[in-house]
Amino acid sequence: MHILMTGGTGLIGTATCAALHAAGHKLTILTRRGRPATDYATYVTALGDCTEPVDAVINLAGAGLADRRWSGDYKRQIVSSRVGLTRELVAWLGGLEHIPKRLISASAIGYYGAADEQTFAEDGAPGAGFAATLCQSWENEAGRATEYGTQVSLLRFGVVLAREGGALGKMTQSFRLGVESWLGSGEQWLSWIHLADAIRAIQHVLDYDRPADVYNAVAPGPARHRELAHEVGRQSNTWLRLGVPAFAARVMAGEMAEELLLCGQRVLPEQLLEDGFQFHYPNLKEALADLMPGKR
Repeated sequence: MHILMTGGTGLIGTATCAALHAAGHKLTILTRRGRPATDYATYVTALGDCTEPVDAVINLAGAGLADRRWSGDYKRQIVSSRVGLTRELVAWLGGLEHIPKRLISASAIGYYGAADEQTFAEDGAPGAGFAATLCQSWENEAGRATEYGTQVSLLRFGVVLAREGGALGKMTQSFRLGVESWLGSGEQWLSWIHLADAIRAIQHVLDYDRPADVYNAVAPGPARHRELAHEVGRQSNTWLRLGVPAFAARVMAGEMAEELLLCGQRVLPEQLLEDGFQFHYPNLKEALADLMPGKR
């Protein structure tokens, strides 16, 4: 297939591009900065520059929710890069002579809001807060593509764990100093997915004959933050265990700490499992053993 991808230079996008190229697909990547074509992809800086018929669109673009403190300006940047870009993408898609058959659009488990005790499957109700409202608006814009006959599948990603880049390195910085740490009580849920399984989930939805409307892109073994800290500590040479008080996290990160760091949600990938998807890394212990092999 000829696939148009947004967010193709990010953590998930870069790895997904390599996998799709290996599977024989042709790629066009929308990026803010022009890049020379490579063996497996052509880069464009405007949707109008993609002139060949597109079979499928994979929409992964968006400023990182946890990349910096949520100032008013950064919130607007987040909304523009996700909701605004998706609106522009769907409008472009609807004006094509050859309408893409499938749109796979990223979302996040922040859709469900923060919850201590609830467990969420794909039919879970939307939550409240900036992240939840953002995800709902983001998904609504992607869903408009169905008006043109495009099949839309939304992937609500959990925290993507990777060997380089992403959340894992930030979450384990103190471990390099021998300190096993967690934020707040450490009892908040972490619904995560190994990068390799995240890529495979995208490929699954792309290749599946009748993909569902919504998928939770998370591993079937969610864990609490303190469990992550303990498992990383077990594989590291730590000499001290120390929780970071909630008030300190709030001072450092403000509203973002309240929604993303000190709270979480227990999310399960029921639709992927129903489709017969096999996770390579279903639990945290196996995932960390692969991602931190030098720490054993």
